[in-house]
Amino acid sequence: MSTLVVLSESLQHIYHGTPWLDVTFLEHLQETDAEQATRRVGESHNIWELVNHIIFWHQNVTRKLKGEKPEQEGDLPDFYLPENHGENNWQATLQRLEHSMTQMVETIRNFPEEKLYTPVPETQHNAHYYIQGVLQHAAYHLGQIVLLRKHVIQ
Repeated sequence: MSTLVVLSESLQHIYHGTPWLDVTFLEHLQETDAEQATRRVGESHNIWELVNHIIFWHQNVTRKLKGEKPEQEGDLPDFYLPENHGENNWQATLQRLEHSMTQMVETIRNFPEEKLYTPVPETQHNAHYYIQGVLQHAAYHLGQIVLLRKHVIQ
């Protein structure tokens, strides 16, 4: 099995599967409603902001790996919290997360293996650095979401 298949499957498992972490985004976010997603613990970001942050970075890294400009006009800002905190908008955000995960998984899986350790154009790092970063980033913020849910759902 190729390195890229292993890495892409690892990300897919963190979203919905059986990751080594033993928790997934899907299991925690599908049980979170819009009101809970906007609650804060102290000065922390809320779950909704964290989800949009993950989407932002998936989009950014996907574009870098495809040789596109990472940030484009019309993108939502990092840690975006919409003014409309309604349930329909929250469900739309969760759909965007699923789409960004799917896009990121496909980008990793289809990245040319021979370019994995060569510098990504217009950056200082190779593709492996960014792909490994996406996995670490997902695990880190999933941990935050798990902890936030423990505090906001009581």
